[in-house]
Amino acid sequence: MWIAKPVRFSYVNAMCRTIKSTLLDFSVFEKLISATTVGDIIIVIKDTPYGKFVRSVLQDSIEKGLDLYFTYLYEKVTEKLSKNEQAVFSLFFIERKLLKEKKKKLQNRKNAKELFKKLDTQYIKQLKQAILKLDRIDRRDLKTIAGSYFDLINILTVVRLKFIYNFKTDEIRSFIIPFGNFLSQEKAEKILKTDKLSEISLIVPEIFRKPITDFTDMRNQLYNYHISVLKKVWLGYPFKLSVPFALLRLKEIEIKNLKACIEGIRLGLPEQEIKRMLVGV
Repeated sequence: MWIAKPVRFSYVNAMCRTIKSTLLDFSVFEKLISATTVGDIIIVIKDTPYGKFVRSVLQDSIEKGLDLYFTYLYEKVTEKLSKNEQAVFSLFFIERKLLKEKKKKLQNRKNAKELFKKLDTQYIKQLKQAILKLDRIDRRDLKTIAGSYFDLINILTVVRLKFIYNFKTDEIRSFIIPFGNFLSQEKAEKILKTDKLSEISLIVPEIFRKPITDFTDMRNQLYNYHISVLKKVWLGYPFKLSVPFALLRLKEIEIKNLKACIEGIRLGLPEQEIKRMLVGV
């Protein structure tokens, strides 16, 4: 296996490392943030890898172009992977988005919370089973990356529902996804019981490196934690499945930031407010 793996992954990893070098740096986002029209955004984007996929100044068209780029990249990165490897990628990058859309359509149902919990449980079971079919090292790496993502999602969800929307504790529990690295059920319960946002950093010190000052700071620290996990895959042994997986996730975050810039410009938000919408840059 260790003889065959470098041969099989040499092309994929070389390609991923080349694409990683095209990740947008902060100077690009500075130009986007200071744009005054969506047309200005097009001018900036045309010189990036997204340029040939964005053909119109209409917001929906720009966002569709960004999504088309991700689809193109996903297919390019995964085409040489094995059936078991492709299954994990599909569950995390494709089925996760489809699940989100499905839950949106169900959100007005009376039993929405019960349906969400059932769907999340089924999805996580499938994802965990798919990861178990990978080689030992790939299994460990992808479980860690996915775990950091669900740590992020679970903490954001709990805080939003508790502090912003004033959901009851029992209601919030049904939204917690049973997957993560550091947010155990016990720690999730402690967050549900606290009345101070600043105390969350004491509950999960493995994620938060400094006291939380506000929601934006908490979100930034969560993404910094998640991105730090993604960046670790580029160190050490190069021929591993976590490299293309991390690249796709970094691109997802980059596209999220681009869409935030587009939305901010469309709404005429101040530069500082748009900057607060970005993560990991």
